[in-house]
Amino acid sequence: MSATSNNEYRENAPNDADADDDDDETEEENSSDEQEEEINVLEQVQGLFSSDTYSNVIEMFRAYQSDFNLVQFLTRHNIVSQYDYIRLINYIRREKPSIDDLKRLQQSTSPPWAGDKYFETVIDNDPALQLDIEEDLNQLGGLTISKSIEENDQLTKANQRIRELEEMVETLKSMTSRLLDDQSTGATTTTSSSNVKTKDDIQDNDYFATYNHYDIHKEMLQDTVRTESYLKTIKENVDIFRNKIILDVGCGTGILSMACIKYGHAKMVIAVDMSDMIYDAMAIAKENNIDESKIVFIHGRIEDVKLPVDKVDIIVSEWMGYFLLFECMLESIIFARNAYLDKETGLVLPDDFSIHLSGFHSDSLHHEHIGYWSDVYGFEMNTVAKNILADGHVMIVPAEDIMTSDCCIKTLDIYTCSNDDITFTRPFTLEALKSSTISGFVCHFDVNFAKNLMEKVHFSTSPRSPGTHWKQTVFFLPRLYNVQEGEEIHGKITCQRHPHEKRGLIIHLHVFDSKFKFYLE
Repeated sequence: MSATSNNEYRENAPNDADADDDDDETEEENSSDEQEEEINVLEQVQGLFSSDTYSNVIEMFRAYQSDFNLVQFLTRHNIVSQYDYIRLINYIRREKPSIDDLKRLQQSTSPPWAGDKYFETVIDNDPALQLDIEEDLNQLGGLTISKSIEENDQLTKANQRIRELEEMVETLKSMTSRLLDDQSTGATTTTSSSNVKTKDDIQDNDYFATYNHYDIHKEMLQDTVRTESYLKTIKENVDIFRNKIILDVGCGTGILSMACIKYGHAKMVIAVDMSDMIYDAMAIAKENNIDESKIVFIHGRIEDVKLPVDKVDIIVSEWMGYFLLFECMLESIIFARNAYLDKETGLVLPDDFSIHLSGFHSDSLHHEHIGYWSDVYGFEMNTVAKNILADGHVMIVPAEDIMTSDCCIKTLDIYTCSNDDITFTRPFTLEALKSSTISGFVCHFDVNFAKNLMEKVHFSTSPRSPGTHWKQTVFFLPRLYNVQEGEEIHGKITCQRHPHEKRGLIIHLHVFDSKFKFYLE
């Protein structure tokens, strides 16, 4: 670092002989600055993990060597720039993680010290920040940082550009696929742009990144139907949870993990989440004085991480997406069940699900989402309406707008289901409750905490039940269909995986002698 200052001075210094004296004076000043930096590195420093004081930074890290090998930690987490090192030190100073907390961290492109707030020093003139990881680490032995910050930035930008180009190519492929598919099936749909990625891991990164933001967690926590159903299950079945090992898949803020310990008196909870929210969950657990010996946080996909135990007694997860199956997180629960659940007595909560379909009519919803585009300040924009008709919509449908009976189109037993259950075809029959028109179909799902529980818990996302953040999934028809009271409406619904969007679905409806296709993306 000091050599850089010296080079900058030399580049800007006058070249004439008269400046020699000034050069000598300035070089002496720079030399003094260099000595000051070296003194900072060698002066006493407060320990990172205790209030102990060490004679210098090198001695501090050598004292930690057996429990916390800095060289190995930097290598494992790809910390190759001085900036990343500074943020790491400030993170440790500010958040006070234990050495065990740091050891448990999985490799990540967004480690907990990635935020810009960790550029703010916690201790003024902190000698620990003066350690030059490109030079001084040699004193610890065994690590050479070969890539400069500029090289890393260039590489990151190049990879990002390659990814953008790949996405553009795949988007064009997806649009072409839709056109060809529509021509071959005759389904009522049109093309629209799609955020298709080329690799599953890239799609997963995008998917989990949405859960890095606080708003989505606030929305879920404020869903009292959802959250209180889980808490009620734990509180009213304490004997089921007591002294058990619990796996929380997709722990988010950690509220269910903490509840299993506080209310269920669990022996241990293993909380797994791929999003960076898990670092907040760690802090939240400390904030609430949760016994650290009873909770283990693991950052990563359940399919990729290794748990500290071979088997768990209970898996708890809020995995459900729109239309129940959207996001396909069911696959992660099935993986966890097969890999870790005790086969004899293990429980998965919730455990019983069903998807229901009914016909509805709403002038206001139809006009807001479809009819509006027929006259926009005197211009027809039906092209937009056609694109909208190709998508499933998540919205609240008033109970009074339901025009038919409900029909269960899918049931799911979490103990016996497989990944194949995401794809299904079911016939349905609905009875018109009144003479009216049908402008679309609406789907909701029900959830049960049932097997081997003393107190069973149920909730529904039906239009006739209290609202949830899942709302309902709506499929608008391109025109209105008249029905008479008591008339039976026969049809068939097919759910299949999206060919390009890993977590997306395609829904086919065969009804009113027509075929319709909808995308959940």
